[in-house]
Amino acid sequence: MLTFKSNYTYKAVKNTLLNPLKIEELTVSKEHSAEKAWINIGGWQSWSPGFEIKPGQKQENLTCHIVRPFNKYLTFPNTSFKTSKNIVLGHFVIYLRWDNFYLFLASSGNLKKVLPPVQFIINRKENTITPELCDTGKIWEKDEVQCELEIFTAESFFEARKKLEEIFGSSDKNSSNYSDRFNQIDFLGKTSLGWESWYNHYSKINEKLIEDDLEALSKQESFINIICEKENPVFQIDDGWEKQLGNWEIDEKRFPEGLKRLTEKISEKGYIPGLWIAPFIIDLRSPTAINHPDWLLRDDNNHLISAGYNPLWGPTATFYALDISNEEVLSYLDKIMEKLINEWGFRYLKLDFLYAGMLYGTFKNKGPSYQWYSKAIKMLTKRKSNAKGEKVTYLGCGAPFEMSFNDLPLSRIGCDTYEKWENKLPKALDINGRNSAYMNLKDTLGHAIWDKIIFANDPDVIFIRKENCYLTSDEKLLIATVNILFGSQIMYSDDPASLTSQKEIELSQKIKAIRQKYQGELFLVKNTDKDKYYIESLSKKYSGEINLGGKDHYIRIKEV
Repeated sequence: MLTFKSNYTYKAVKNTLLNPLKIEELTVSKEHSAEKAWINIGGWQSWSPGFEIKPGQKQENLTCHIVRPFNKYLTFPNTSFKTSKNIVLGHFVIYLRWDNFYLFLASSGNLKKVLPPVQFIINRKENTITPELCDTGKIWEKDEVQCELEIFTAESFFEARKKLEEIFGSSDKNSSNYSDRFNQIDFLGKTSLGWESWYNHYSKINEKLIEDDLEALSKQESFINIICEKENPVFQIDDGWEKQLGNWEIDEKRFPEGLKRLTEKISEKGYIPGLWIAPFIIDLRSPTAINHPDWLLRDDNNHLISAGYNPLWGPTATFYALDISNEEVLSYLDKIMEKLINEWGFRYLKLDFLYAGMLYGTFKNKGPSYQWYSKAIKMLTKRKSNAKGEKVTYLGCGAPFEMSFNDLPLSRIGCDTYEKWENKLPKALDINGRNSAYMNLKDTLGHAIWDKIIFANDPDVIFIRKENCYLTSDEKLLIATVNILFGSQIMYSDDPASLTSQKEIELSQKIKAIRQKYQGELFLVKNTDKDKYYIESLSKKYSGEINLGGKDHYIRIKEV
């Protein structure tokens, strides 16, 4: 482990830059240069690009000049660095790969401490990696630990995976490196499985629609009924139930009988009731914002800190960050979690847009954002069971990876997927955290080595439906297979009341057969070109290829 300590007391006005590390010294070889390496960039948070970049390829832009509010989604807070031909920006756990030889750098300080998250600035030309700390607002004392890095090399994907497991632990209870942080999700089964309302209905949900979906899931040959084995499936209500962001009360026009009655029905049908909430963001029109203006995060000039932009949320679209250093804000959020879990009966909480808690402003109680984020996440996830003694768990989404893995072992590890292969308008606007089946698969494959070690990876939903879906059958099978091989959660979002065609039932049965065939197999994944991958099982029984480029998108696996 490489430990960086402060040599003197100072206040970080900007993010702290530590001393550059020479790549040839880390690999003990002058042949290993950044210019010749595939670079896996890890990613700042769930929606950041987090895949391998080929030698000579410029990293996807992390800033959008046309729609600037989107930059809050992807950019490491308070950094002044931008991607270029020579500069590559990575986060948390990254690696450089020369064929089958890997150099890993992992920021490991948050395993047992609360330290600032790390951005790695890889300079291809100078062959250096410089750690940058997101520590603005922190006053460092002499000899205080600022950063801890685990640096290692490996001569194969599986050797690298084993070394990562030695650092971060494993979700496998039979492993000598089992990490007890995975205890809170073990009741979901080896793979979390379920249905959620977002990727078909989006925010246009209501009581009748949700009840009809629940009823149809139980009665028809739905995907869940076909594929479910020993899991406890989740039934999750997504965005659209609430009055407004920050006003986490039920919209009575849409849900006139409330949500408690719904959770009882969900439980009676044998599902774990789930709900979406975005605790750190707020709409200025909400009563919470109007009645408590001092709860909103501001800058030194008393301007509100925008947390991002979402056109699906109506005419204002821009939303703002709460000051989570404020004890009144934490108390307010704590009461909301108590209500959701012990009054309404939800046991699976999707905590979304969490990166907003890492935005820096003039906090009421001073200090850096990473310390307040850590405290707030621990408060949000402290209920591991409800008043009845039933287990409760959480899904992190839009979550800063390094600051979240301890408390949110189940986490989204890629951008949102989509019912189309590509989302043309955001792509044209150069938004590289866009919702897109293509970008989502790139992220899932890029984070494959993390699965069941750093997180139980949530790759996002698969698609079965024909209606309101523009993916080919091959693309649907590709998405499902990648999720099965490299993820720990399988969710779908189709309207089960309309999933009646024989074709859709047959597709569900194919996916079940794929799942059964490769159960217990661990696969490596390696880029061979920008959108092409080689995969192989640890047992060497199976090998194959994945193609995300061109017009034909597929996965092909053969027995060796």
